Amino acid sequence: MKFGHRILGKITGYDDKGRGVFELPREREGAYDQGKGTVAIPFAAEGDDVVATFLKRDHGIKVAKLESITTPGPDRVSTPCPHAGVCGGCLWQHLSTDAQLRLKRDMVNGAFEKAGHMERVAEVLPAEKQFQFRNRMDYAVGWNSEIGLKEYGSWNRYIDLTTCLLLDADVGKLLEAVRIWMREGDLQPWDAKFYTGDVRYVVVREGKNTGQRMITIVTKDLSRITDTHRSRLTDVCSRFCTSLLLGEQPKITDISISERFEALKGNPWLEEEVNGVRYRIAPNSFFQTNTAMAGRLQEVVKELIGSPSTSSGNKLVSILDLYCGLGFFGIALAKNDPGIRVTGIELDADAIELAKHNASANGVADRCEFFAAPAEDLSWKHIAADTVILDPPRSGLHPRVMKTLLDMRPPSIVYVSCNYRRLVEELKEFKTAYRVETIHALDLFPHTPHVEIICALHSK
Repeated sequence: MKFGHRILGKITGYDDKGRGVFELPREREGAYDQGKGTVAIPFAAEGDDVVATFLKRDHGIKVAKLESITTPGPDRVSTPCPHAGVCGGCLWQHLSTDAQLRLKRDMVNGAFEKAGHMERVAEVLPAEKQFQFRNRMDYAVGWNSEIGLKEYGSWNRYIDLTTCLLLDADVGKLLEAVRIWMREGDLQPWDAKFYTGDVRYVVVREGKNTGQRMITIVTKDLSRITDTHRSRLTDVCSRFCTSLLLGEQPKITDISISERFEALKGNPWLEEEVNGVRYRIAPNSFFQTNTAMAGRLQEVVKELIGSPSTSSGNKLVSILDLYCGLGFFGIALAKNDPGIRVTGIELDADAIELAKHNASANGVADRCEFFAAPAEDLSWKHIAADTVILDPPRSGLHPRVMKTLLDMRPPSIVYVSCNYRRLVEELKEFKTAYRVETIHALDLFPHTPHVEIICALHSK
């Protein structure tokens, strides 16, 4: 099969990336030799009769582009975004909310079953909002002056967004203001192939519950941005934000993180409030991108830990918060229960400084200590924690962290996972010393295959 060959079929399910799939028949179809094997088609829905064109092979799977739908499947819905079906921001916008939740549940349970676990997720807690739920978006600047998101599956094709339903309604006007600023100032877009250009990303962060918004224009070299550029950028973007920053990222790596910043308006941070806890967030800080569901995530963690101080007398209950970030879980727990003491460990030194500030601002600094260190250096191994909270990156736990936890055997562990496929592998090791008490799944990322898992473990 060659590039551009026409493929006909009926979508029978989904692969682990959330793409619609079906098996090719062995016989020839008309004048086209379809070959045989699995075909994966992004933006397809189960039950769709589709016409597609072959693009490439990916680990034995034929990947095709959806060209048309002869008969739509029962879960297919109309898409409100004009960029749906191409943009990499929403793979599942064409699926009903019920179908998305059902599919996420089945994908999680399928991974647990494949790994040999008996546990299952009963349901996925739905997001409170299907659109305008994100508090951060990183809009790339393409080589042809596009500003938006990349096409699904591509590293060098960009969608020049006129709107983005993941953020608030005026984002299209904001991106157009940046385009105008670049044209007027003769500033060149970043070319990720040849590593040339001036402007790389437009990063928008919002405080959904505080009304604050921080915009960062990420450049290759701040010395290329003149005083006139700075003044004009402030003129065109001030109405869209409470803080406006210029950032610099000189590395050729395609990332939206800046190495240094210059504030043109407001503070070089914003604040957000979740469940009565106020957090200061810096431009590069990690913070759950769905504020409303981050609140539910926090509530579930609180419920799983309970109020341990009520049964401990005058003894402070020790919580070890690994990968603590800017103190999202630990500070909330300490504020909720005066009998809790928190020790937080985080690699990012800037995040630790924010965690210290946030603990002080919320009145719990006397019961919260935060240290900058990689979790795998085991600086925490002598802490006799009653409960350990784990919220690692997608790569999961370092083997040394896993071994030390199993050696320490704290009474309970609450594991917050953004990668359930990694979690099911790690549970095989945890189960040598722990039993799984409960598993919760939350939809923090509507219109994508991602799902957040919270797993409560208790020592045997």
